[in-house]
Amino acid sequence: PPPPASPETHLDMLRHLYQACQVVQGNLELTYLPANASLSFLQDIQEVQGYVLIAHSQVRQVPLQRLRIVRGTQLFEDHYALAVLDNGDPPEGGPSVAGAAPGGLRELQLRSLTEILKGGVLIQRNPQLCHQDTILWKDIFHKNNQLALTLIDTNRSRACQPCSPACKDPYCWGASSGDCQSLTRTVCAGGCARCKGPKPTDCCHEQCAAGCTGPKHSDCLACLHFNHSGICELHCPALVTYNTDTFESMPNPEGRYTFGASCVTSCPYNYLSTDVGSCTLVCPLNNQEVTAEDGTQRCEKCSKPCARVCYGLGMEHLREVRAVTSANIQEFAGCKKIFGSLAFLPESFEGDPASNTAPLQPEQLRVFEALEEITGYLYISAWPDSLPDLSVFQNLRVIRGRVLHDGAYSLTLRALGISSLGLRSLRELGSGLVLIHHNAHLCFIHTVPWDQLFRNPHQALLHSANRPEAECVGEGLACYPLCAHGHCWGPGPTQCVNCSQFLRGQECVEECRVLQGLPREYVKDRYCLPCHSECRPQNGSVTCFGSEADQCVACAHYKDTPFCVARCPSGVKPDLSFMPIWKFADEEGTCQPCPINCTHSCADLDERGCP
Repeated sequence: PPPPASPETHLDMLRHLYQACQVVQGNLELTYLPANASLSFLQDIQEVQGYVLIAHSQVRQVPLQRLRIVRGTQLFEDHYALAVLDNGDPPEGGPSVAGAAPGGLRELQLRSLTEILKGGVLIQRNPQLCHQDTILWKDIFHKNNQLALTLIDTNRSRACQPCSPACKDPYCWGASSGDCQSLTRTVCAGGCARCKGPKPTDCCHEQCAAGCTGPKHSDCLACLHFNHSGICELHCPALVTYNTDTFESMPNPEGRYTFGASCVTSCPYNYLSTDVGSCTLVCPLNNQEVTAEDGTQRCEKCSKPCARVCYGLGMEHLREVRAVTSANIQEFAGCKKIFGSLAFLPESFEGDPASNTAPLQPEQLRVFEALEEITGYLYISAWPDSLPDLSVFQNLRVIRGRVLHDGAYSLTLRALGISSLGLRSLRELGSGLVLIHHNAHLCFIHTVPWDQLFRNPHQALLHSANRPEAECVGEGLACYPLCAHGHCWGPGPTQCVNCSQFLRGQECVEECRVLQGLPREYVKDRYCLPCHSECRPQNGSVTCFGSEADQCVACAHYKDTPFCVARCPSGVKPDLSFMPIWKFADEEGTCQPCPINCTHSCADLDERGCP
């Protein structure tokens, strides 16, 4: 695996992802951890859906003592559910502390791990590691695990202690009496897949994984298929049931959605519910995303072919595309919502002679001005020097983060020349962390109320090596005075997150032109909105109470009740079937019907304009 994008915030990133976490929905990747790293935030993890990778680390122990089951829904290098690689002394010439014990993993200590449903074990090049060869791996692999292979290297540069005499079997995860391996498969009476002991009465229920405390499907240590409120089931209860008396499908009040290996009453925030009862991050074919009144999102079958949607990187025909370039940028023209992600890399703006791709020009980025939502992530590690901010995304409201960069980040800004963010419409980051680092000129990072944009407790802003805040403040780079709570995305009246007083168009203003100034305005929800052009500005009192021509206090020209008009109707047909209407203005400026209406062409009009 490649080194972390931001070594200085790498540990913080892991802490935010896994603090107080029991079930990891994807893979657990612990890489490039220094010897002094405190990893206590891993101690609650009990289940990993994908694989576990511990690699390129100097840390001496990884506290996964509560991990019971690795499901292997995704595998490392397509084969391994557990991979422990290259944890040890820094390579020759690397920094090693004189006199200190050599770094690197010393024991696995996975004392609760009793189930790997799919995938093998790969343990290589860990010079300090002991006890990888005192584990009966066969006991941990599920009986139907087709990939139950072990590639375990025991070359080490230290002597290992034997298992503790307290272990009744000669198998252990470490030298202490608490590290004995508990066997739950190879010791069972004939025919049961998992057990808590050798007697036939010790067998676990067939829906158990990892072992059990008794014979029922509520006694399992983990579930083989689905956990439904503490009971292990083959399926979650269906959302609809079939009534055989009335021959109709009825909604099932006990119905549940499947989320990972759990049954849930509703899908977690940022996931989409499907009509087959699953929680997903991408709707199936011939389905479209629908947002309900309460903000929950679901996939709905399209009655006719689904409307064309804009795909981003990582999706459909852009699945393998690394970056936005001049070759693909027109795909995004006019898109309000992009299904997928956007990434801007140095190659975006340098072009690629090999594939005959011209460099992206700053003005081409204006295609993103209509964009309001990205379902994946936004990653920017290159940007034109001529643009001081990211204001081409000024209408972007939501970054959902259903797919995260490096499995962690919904927004990454690195090594850019920008001086402010300019993302003034951004109101939500649905999932994932924000990483802003090595932007030497960037101010206005801490004037954004990030916590209001986040939607779950595992989200945070990670930042390093940007322009020092003291320098920004010293140069007077602060929010416009009319920004509420000192929150903004950059300098000036258009970059406030909210206004302390009123908003006119995109600018925060001290007051609306209700009593003076032109054009006169009225106030609605702290917005200054213009009166109709046919309203007459009043002196010292309100000119209008809405934007329509029938919402004026007085008319600038004439009144054709109830509307203010520039002139009275003269031979106007309201529609094809009506007679033409003729009116004249009386002394008060009110339009009155002419005494006669003529139905054909009326060339001779009197001084009032009547035929």
